[in-house]
Amino acid sequence: MLKKLVCVLLGVMLMLPLSSLAEDYRNPMSIPDQYPPIRGASYDYGIGDPFVMRFNGLYYLYASSCEDRVRVYTSRNLIDWEFQDWCTENKDVYFAYAPEVVYWRGNFYMITSPNGGGHYILKSDSPLGVFRPVTGNFGYQIDGSFFVEDDGRLMLLFPEDSQIKQVYLNEDTLLPNGIKYSTTATLRHWTEGPGLFRRGDWYYLTFTGNHVLSSGYRVAYASRLGSSAGKFNQPADDTILIHSVFGDSFTGLGHSSNFIGPDLDSMYTAYHSFVNINGPARLYNLDRLLTNGGVLYTTGPTNFPMPAPKMPDVYGDAAEELNDFEETDAGYFAKIPETNVFTQECNFALTNNGEAVWQSGQCGDRPVTVRTNGKMISLYIGEEERIAEMVPQLGEMGRLHTLRVECNEDIFYASIDGMRLIALANPGFTASEICAFKGEGVSYSFMACTAQALGSGDASALKAIPGAFSAIHALNSEALSWQEFGKQLERAPTLGTAHYAVRVAEAGAYCFDLTILKKDGGKHYEILLDGETLLEGTAPEFALKADFFTFTSAPVSLPAGDHTLTISGDEITVSKISSFRFAETPEYRSDFADKQQRKEITTLGAFTVNFDKAALSIKQGKTGFALLGQEGYADYEMRVRFIPPVNGSGASGILLRATNVSLFDAQVKESYFGYGVTVSKLGFNVQKIHYGSQAMLGFTSVNAWKDAQEAEILLRVQGNRLSIGLPGEEPLFTLEDAQPFTHGLCGFFSTGKELTILSCDITPLR
Repeated sequence: MLKKLVCVLLGVMLMLPLSSLAEDYRNPMSIPDQYPPIRGASYDYGIGDPFVMRFNGLYYLYASSCEDRVRVYTSRNLIDWEFQDWCTENKDVYFAYAPEVVYWRGNFYMITSPNGGGHYILKSDSPLGVFRPVTGNFGYQIDGSFFVEDDGRLMLLFPEDSQIKQVYLNEDTLLPNGIKYSTTATLRHWTEGPGLFRRGDWYYLTFTGNHVLSSGYRVAYASRLGSSAGKFNQPADDTILIHSVFGDSFTGLGHSSNFIGPDLDSMYTAYHSFVNINGPARLYNLDRLLTNGGVLYTTGPTNFPMPAPKMPDVYGDAAEELNDFEETDAGYFAKIPETNVFTQECNFALTNNGEAVWQSGQCGDRPVTVRTNGKMISLYIGEEERIAEMVPQLGEMGRLHTLRVECNEDIFYASIDGMRLIALANPGFTASEICAFKGEGVSYSFMACTAQALGSGDASALKAIPGAFSAIHALNSEALSWQEFGKQLERAPTLGTAHYAVRVAEAGAYCFDLTILKKDGGKHYEILLDGETLLEGTAPEFALKADFFTFTSAPVSLPAGDHTLTISGDEITVSKISSFRFAETPEYRSDFADKQQRKEITTLGAFTVNFDKAALSIKQGKTGFALLGQEGYADYEMRVRFIPPVNGSGASGILLRATNVSLFDAQVKESYFGYGVTVSKLGFNVQKIHYGSQAMLGFTSVNAWKDAQEAEILLRVQGNRLSIGLPGEEPLFTLEDAQPFTHGLCGFFSTGKELTILSCDITPLR
């Protein structure tokens, strides 16, 4: 069986050189031989719900099918994909939804939901197939995802009741054992597309929601420390991928899968973007993931050129191209610059009681080796066995397995097929030579090493502008002092000076949002690009209770391309750095009688402009948005004259600093990020909206509106401050928000309540 598998893999590898074939890539990407159009459609069905699996140094891509079989593609670098074949046969999985594959006990298992009609599990001895059914339909809706525990148990994650749930599979039947666990992760409406991965002691759960046809389809995350099963912590700002901008075709981002990058240390996510309703047609996208404690960031979503994933520092294949390795009678050796931070991989197969022996480094003058006979795994320092652990069942002899070693100053891990079996604190190891030793009953395949571990490479990863990233991920991160805070133990560095590798998408004016420790308000900071000062300023002070607060810099002009961004401060502790494309807020006056102004209003849903009646309105029972301006508006004032709504259920009112607004029947009605001010004859209520997650900030009664035929309201957003009241009077409501929405559109909304706007004036405050 090993001979058959190796021959298949070698055939694939010979077509894929051990080098990165692309310097840059750009989302979205069309893949050669992606799924063709469905009957009657003009667009390729493309790549929807992409799932990427890494095995023996090679990537395999599976996606939702519009045929009676599933296609499989391979790549070395996650960018250049090649269609290999169909990996299922007959009509076992006709119109397969979201096929995902796991390597477990020496075989490959696919889970998919044909036409969304419940789950089947299929089995193969190769990632190329053929996968054949080993279970009947056991339900559990759609979008199943596997996770292998350290003890060898196979977990299934799946959506149910708008949550992501977990269940373990019976090792003999592969059917759920009936005991479900809720992660409590939810997008408060339809929730799907789970994916679970681990880095260090943290588990990260990603999931998708709203609706696949919605421009606001998005990916969110939750995290958990120490174990994979149970309740996950879902932060308020849980969304990592979304792009719903009117007039932009890069939209409908979702259903991601997460995997280790070619360099062994980085993490990437693949997701699709929406193309056309027929199918629906979708395309493949790729962005990098970054972690800080239990917090998950992404460099995306990007639809401008980004650098292709890097290969390991050294790599080669004992069964094919040795590349950086040299073969001797003793084994396969590679030299590396000495380091105490490293990640290594060695793929091996055992027969006839063989033993795989991997030299991962040294402790002083003694070699450090990891040895396994498939039943036990041991860590040796010289001839001393330091740790020995049982290995969960690996399946039939002769199958390839992956030994993964991760090491830094704090911890050493050794895993087989993703099962972490050895952990040693404060190891004191270095690496300057690695080796897979030959022996009876053992053969090797892909081997590699890189001088990064447990996400240390996130520090040098190129950050996207506009975008957000953790302040600890600086080029000089090792020189920065830091502190942990919050439930997710996020590390925040104290500046000092921090340098970041960035790529500016396009030249223009940008603002930076800096999240700093409250006590550091009033301190001096400076932002530089390539050593030249962009601006100097003093961080504002924040008086209310908060550990950290976010403030926005003045706009600065940035050239496109790759640069070094420097943030320096007078001992300022910074947790997060964000940037957005700034847009000047112009003076705007409208009584909705001028037809020329209609083009300045974007209406989604049932809002209409009646020029004869000089009104912007929506009827009761209807849902919609009317949007003004650009997402780059920051500080502005709105003066609105309206008829107080009476009829209908739900709410209607005014939007402030709204971004990623979307409208679709099968999703939460409050599909935007921003402040929503509902109005009625009784007064107004202020809410902070994160796509259906509502923080009620307070109701304010307005006696003057009770019997009024018309009403007026004045709203101001400036920095962290939101104030609302009647024109010419002191504000009735003020909010100092520690984590404000810093920019966005203005406009109006309704979720079933009537609303008529008679005039709207917008005035810039910057």
